[in-house]
Amino acid sequence: MGNLNIKEQKKSWIYLKKWNCYKLEQVCYCEKPRVPKEQCMNIFVPAEYMDKQGNRITEGSRMGYTADTAPVIFENGLAGYHEAEPFELDDHRSMGVESILAGFVYVSCGCRGRSSVDKKGILCGKAPVSVADLKAGIRFLKRNASVLPGNMDRIISVGISAGGAMSTLLGCTGDCTDYEEEWKEMGADLTQSDSIFGAQCYCPITDLDHADFAYEWMFEGQIHYMGMPFVGFNEGNLSPFAQSLSWKMGEKYVEYFNTLELKNPDTGEMLKISKDHGGNGSAYLKKQLEKAADKYVAKFPERKQELEHYSWLHFREGKAYISSIKEMEQDYHKRLKLCPAFDDLDLIQAENQEFGTSVTDKRHFNTPLAKIMEELKVEHPGETARYLPGYKKICGDKELARQKRLLNPLNYIGKEKTAPYFRIRVGAKDADTSLTVTMILALKLMECGKTNVDYEIVWDEAHGRADYPGEMVEWVRSIYAV
Repeated sequence: MGNLNIKEQKKSWIYLKKWNCYKLEQVCYCEKPRVPKEQCMNIFVPAEYMDKQGNRITEGSRMGYTADTAPVIFENGLAGYHEAEPFELDDHRSMGVESILAGFVYVSCGCRGRSSVDKKGILCGKAPVSVADLKAGIRFLKRNASVLPGNMDRIISVGISAGGAMSTLLGCTGDCTDYEEEWKEMGADLTQSDSIFGAQCYCPITDLDHADFAYEWMFEGQIHYMGMPFVGFNEGNLSPFAQSLSWKMGEKYVEYFNTLELKNPDTGEMLKISKDHGGNGSAYLKKQLEKAADKYVAKFPERKQELEHYSWLHFREGKAYISSIKEMEQDYHKRLKLCPAFDDLDLIQAENQEFGTSVTDKRHFNTPLAKIMEELKVEHPGETARYLPGYKKICGDKELARQKRLLNPLNYIGKEKTAPYFRIRVGAKDADTSLTVTMILALKLMECGKTNVDYEIVWDEAHGRADYPGEMVEWVRSIYAV
């Protein structure tokens, strides 16, 4: 059993001489954790802010911050929606060391994930449990704000991939009551706020309602995929059935995108797309890629020659110009996944497990695919007979609809308490999802009028912590100067 008052947990702070900071490890943030090693956090505090007994020192400072003013970096390690135990400070996946050196308080928060099981062997980490756990962690920190160093009104979440999606949700769903069912079950604090100050979102896997369709529009005509051996498939070519499915899914995405009424933030012009990467929405995406190339060359001028060998990338008066996204995808931004990319036909993708239940580990979740497969019955009778029943089965499932709604930040932008700052970074080579998914997220946040959005594509980076060294810390300092 956990305790919501940190002092009652009677844990001792550990001094880390190498980084001159204190650590409190495996702090449980709820009263009834089903998986204690996941539903806990590690807290790291610069030594200037506290003594070895854990008492705050208000007169000490590091890099201009004090125990009262230091921002709190709240990082999750959720990768592929897999359960995550909290990081150690110098884990290669974390930004713990740079946070501590910058004078920030660093919290690595664990959470349950898609294959979590409790002590009885029951699955207990399906959507939306991960984000509910992380919100419980924020509420715990705010409950204990009087004894913990750091400004709990200046919490900045950080996450990569599925963790980036969690960071996005934390920023979009402040104080939203939709997760109360999960909080009550785990014994989370129900009185504190879970709103945050900023969200750093690296390559966020969001809008799973439409991500499959976005992927087929992005990689239209590409039948060769690079493969994901760790998932269960190697490099190969799409089957004729998958190619037919891909074409129809790409068409559906055009319809969806053009109903969003997205606006170019620079001109106010309504953005639209068409098949074959046409439309001013595609042109806006291309512009972001060109800006990414320009920044890359500005930082590494000696590498410009490497970029000039691409037939689709040119430099005019010192500025990058991409002549064709389609050509770019043939030798730079290559298709990685099968079709469908997320709701896999054979249930092998992480998302199939994420949308499972306590009794069904994996299932389909993309309900519109049932209708599309119906249209392919004559052309592909064998494949539709094999796969269509699985997609029909989920149509009308109310619990699945709830899971999808609570895991999609687009459902909440501007409707709940929104973090005043977002920083979104995605790699130009990221083929884990469509580049338009992150673009839509950024544009929707800009349009809601409640947050400042710093959105960039980062050249030559793939899926992961797509960023330039030091820029995230600089961003934190820029949005919270003391």
